[in-house]
Amino acid sequence: MRFISAFAFDIRFQRRHGFYIVYAFVCACYWTLLNFVPDKYLEKTVILLTFSDPSALGLILAGGIVLLERDQGVHDPLFVTPIRIRDYLFAKVASLSVLSLIAAWVIHTTSIGVPESPFLFSAGVVLTSSLMTLLSIGVVVRYQTINGFILMSQVYALPLLLPLLAFFDVWNTRPFHILPTEGTLLLLKSAFSPLSTEEILYAFFILIVWNYAIYSWAKLSYKKYVLGERGAGK
Repeated sequence: MRFISAFAFDIRFQRRHGFYIVYAFVCACYWTLLNFVPDKYLEKTVILLTFSDPSALGLILAGGIVLLERDQGVHDPLFVTPIRIRDYLFAKVASLSVLSLIAAWVIHTTSIGVPESPFLFSAGVVLTSSLMTLLSIGVVVRYQTINGFILMSQVYALPLLLPLLAFFDVWNTRPFHILPTEGTLLLLKSAFSPLSTEEILYAFFILIVWNYAIYSWAKLSYKKYVLGERGAGK
């Protein structure tokens, strides 16, 4: 029940501040852009946009929401309630993942059609959105200003973009395979061609391991920088 309450609060908060309207505009821009992309480049462009969308949404929007909540004094009364840090983090992940998933499906179906592997495609979007949302929260709690957060979030996220070099045939090296976004790109490619069992298992493994690691880090950061001693038992 605590998670459901936190999730419902996030949905209302995001709707009240116009996030859905802004994101509808972003999807419309993506759709317009894809209409001008030649067919031979369309597949890679759709994968790139679908990759960047949950990444940007989780990384920038999640941090912006936390800063906005902090400025409006939401956190103090919120954590007087039985809501725990994990409920708060899971609610952020769930609410933004839903938004990412809707946007990804809109982008894909209006430009290419229904993905060949809907489940794998959706899993790639959700696991990437959750990863970036947790990373964003782990970063934003350490900074008081939007400028500081945006700068440092890019520093933290930049290494995760390295698999794009292999995706565009610029540079491919085995160490890229320890990065979660290598799994993301694989799952998004399943929208166009089937994956082997080994590729599916690898993609899920690397994304789940990274999600758990960054969740643990974000939870610890939230206790240390936001709740302090009061949050130690949360």
